[in-house]
Amino acid sequence: MSDAPLVSTLPEHDLIDFGARAALGLAFAFHAGVCFNKAFGALAAMDFARLDAHALGQAFTALSIGSYSLTVACLFALRLRPIRKASGVWPCAAAILGGFLTLGLLLLDQRTDLPLAAQGAASLLILVGNGAAVYVLTYLGRSFSILPESRRLVTSGPYKTVRHPLYLAEAVATLGVFIEFLSPLALILLVAQFSMQIVRMHYEENVLRETFPEYNGYSRNSWRLVPMYY
Repeated sequence: MSDAPLVSTLPEHDLIDFGARAALGLAFAFHAGVCFNKAFGALAAMDFARLDAHALGQAFTALSIGSYSLTVACLFALRLRPIRKASGVWPCAAAILGGFLTLGLLLLDQRTDLPLAAQGAASLLILVGNGAAVYVLTYLGRSFSILPESRRLVTSGPYKTVRHPLYLAEAVATLGVFIEFLSPLALILLVAQFSMQIVRMHYEENVLRETFPEYNGYSRNSWRLVPMYY
């Protein structure tokens, strides 16, 4: 992390930022509650004498998604005041589309005819992706943001070698969700979301580069997302 005591140039009291933080924090907390209720209800109703691998996978998937949503909700309440924000509508639009576009999958019919191997792969990807996301968030901490904003420059843990490990973890989980809704329309949503995430990374890096002089050196010694992708 940068040790330089940078001072925010943004208004000290930003009602729009406060309102957005409160609304999103409550939305993620509500979603966490829904996921936990679904998971615990499924586990309570499960007959472990005749184990249903599909139902068990769904329960643990809901637990992992709920854990991620609860972590995000807490960070909305605790995050630092931003130092700088990207200007314009498009950076915000790219961030929102990149973050939430695949919610459109919920409007589609979930596949109930998937082979057990495909369902197992989907559940595993969701578990691993959300678990990794929670781990990454422990390093990102109070610097967490959805919109392109700068708070602190985090370069420790998974950020030491990858500049956007949270998006990588989310991509793994999203791929698992995609398998559960496998269809041409689901594929279009997946490609569109991944494309918006790449645009989102570009705007975030611009804000960090403008705020932290050391960012250029950090970016030269790290991958944007995967090896050889600078």
